[in-house]
Amino acid sequence: MLRTFRLIDAAALSAVGLWLGACADSSAPTAPKDQFRTELITCQASVSARTLDCAASQPQAARGVSFDLVLGGQGALVRLASSGNAYNSGTFSSNVTVENLIAQSMNTADGTTPDAGGVKVFFNSGPTVTGGTGVVSVANPDGTGAFTGSSQEYFQYSDGAVLLSGATTAAKLWQFSVPTTVTTFEFQVFVTTTLPDEFSAIVALGLSRTPSALTIAPGGSGPTTVLLTRTNFSGAVTLSLGNAPAGVTGSFSPAAPTGTSSTLTVNVGGAVTPGVYHLTINGTGSAGNRSTPLTLTVGTAGSGNVTVDFSSCPVDQRAVWLAAQNGTGPWTRVSGVGDVDNFTIGSGGGGLAYVVLGAGGVPSVTVQYMTEAEFTVGTLVFCPPATGKTINGSVANAGAFDQTAVSLGGRSASVFSSGSPAFQLTDVPDGPQDLVAYDHSLVGGAESAIIRRSQNIADNGTITTLDFASVEAFTPATATITLNGLLGSEQYVQQEMVYQVAANCATAFLYNGDISGATFTAFGIPSSQQQPTDFHGLLVLASTSTGIRIIQQYNHSLVARTLTLGAVMPTPTITTLATPPAYKRLQAVYTLPTDYERSTWFGYQDGANNSVTISATFGYLGGPSTTLALPDFSALSGWDNNWAPSSTSTGTWFVSGNGGSGSVCTEGASVKAATVNGTY
Repeated sequence: MLRTFRLIDAAALSAVGLWLGACADSSAPTAPKDQFRTELITCQASVSARTLDCAASQPQAARGVSFDLVLGGQGALVRLASSGNAYNSGTFSSNVTVENLIAQSMNTADGTTPDAGGVKVFFNSGPTVTGGTGVVSVANPDGTGAFTGSSQEYFQYSDGAVLLSGATTAAKLWQFSVPTTVTTFEFQVFVTTTLPDEFSAIVALGLSRTPSALTIAPGGSGPTTVLLTRTNFSGAVTLSLGNAPAGVTGSFSPAAPTGTSSTLTVNVGGAVTPGVYHLTINGTGSAGNRSTPLTLTVGTAGSGNVTVDFSSCPVDQRAVWLAAQNGTGPWTRVSGVGDVDNFTIGSGGGGLAYVVLGAGGVPSVTVQYMTEAEFTVGTLVFCPPATGKTINGSVANAGAFDQTAVSLGGRSASVFSSGSPAFQLTDVPDGPQDLVAYDHSLVGGAESAIIRRSQNIADNGTITTLDFASVEAFTPATATITLNGLLGSEQYVQQEMVYQVAANCATAFLYNGDISGATFTAFGIPSSQQQPTDFHGLLVLASTSTGIRIIQQYNHSLVARTLTLGAVMPTPTITTLATPPAYKRLQAVYTLPTDYERSTWFGYQDGANNSVTISATFGYLGGPSTTLALPDFSALSGWDNNWAPSSTSTGTWFVSGNGGSGSVCTEGASVKAATVNGTY
């Protein structure tokens, strides 16, 4: 039978009070972190890119609303996936399916008899225009109802049918009325259904992979990470590769994970016919059987030695257009599968160019030049998925005007004395990690620190309160630092400190933003609290209205020392290239100082925030003489001249470089960087 729950008294309700939003199949999902809070997931649509996808969830306070049973949790409890996106005559359309990831059947009260209500995906808010102007509306809803509000539009699935655990509904066409003046829009959805057991804690298993597509030449192999999103389930999941043609095999490590990930290596035999193959990754466990698709493109032998992966990025951070240049040859449009692209770079190095339509549909053009070795060091993953643990905690007895930084395994969170003492660390690597908490006064008061070594806290676990009045807290060390090479025009000097810990050299933040001068006091960890693998990383920034210089130096002990800034970045010669006239092609010519012979950037931006960034490694340049310019892409398929600043635009430009010596967690290692900026 149908039951109604009210999110008022969390202590009195069971875990079925969880309600979470969902949309699309993209980034690595995360399981619900708490009971009885909403997880609004914003779904984003790009008209020009023909994409429908979802960003990260946004926790919201639970209100006194009532409903049957509302689920969601993209990739955790359900998965909504879109395909066949199109835009024609003012209508944006997408075919959307719903996958049941919980251990129970949906749309049934007894496990066998279908419920009349079906599985409804309802709009909690939106559609709202985020790029361009106009009004977007749902064009073909199946109806309206009162779920978390009144008159909420919905699409209904599984009419007259039970949606079994692990099953996916037939696709339903979603249509939106979108005027041509709109470039992007967003909305938020939830899923409501009936379950046989609405009192016990929900058990669920989600299966996904990143990247979602591989391009492998015959005789080669390639990896993808299988991600398992668990909800109240810790059992083993046996993994296998399905729909593979003869000559294609897969091996999993581990083959039956009890954790949250496994590495799949796909091996392609030398006799496999080039083409596109639609494989499945299957998982079998007590929470139910799951599968996730994997697209394999078998290319010609020796091709495609570079792979770039945008598949885990939010929709507004994915490349809508991508091209590559092999050596000094022509630029070539690259069209990948599942936001994974493959192309060839030879011994002469080459370039990668791509366009991202950011928040509000504001485009950015990026061009990168690197050597073959730099391009092929591994898959270039632009948004690595979050696969670690979530750790909760709180601080106590920090100063009245303090900022507390808490770091564990290279992940950090900040707590301000004026706000809540609670914090949450996400994507924390598994295994023993050193915890560093640093209480920094914003008004020159007392400082305090806590270090706990070899902490291995369970996922969703809670750290014992970090109490700066307790016996484990200690007074930081101080040292007088002299900054050498400071110019009289550099009136603004700022310092910050990080602390590298453990054998994995994980970064812990201590403080930042302190205004300093040519001589200042730095704070850090006293020798009595240090281990041999610990290093301070002091960063100093000196700036004027037209430039910035930065040095960061790593030393084990915090003692009085002198840091020397690198050279001033020279002002480049900026010219406008004559062709094409459709958009602004700027060129910067300059000599890279010795201090910055690692990599360099040239970028410019117009008043509409359209931006171009061009970078090159020193290995690619082969010397300090540098010429960087936006290439002429106007003849390549899919290129839109409106992505770059217009030919009549004015705006700002910058040129920067970085270099240094040694690597982090090496005594005396340093990083130096400088930037110069101007207008065009």
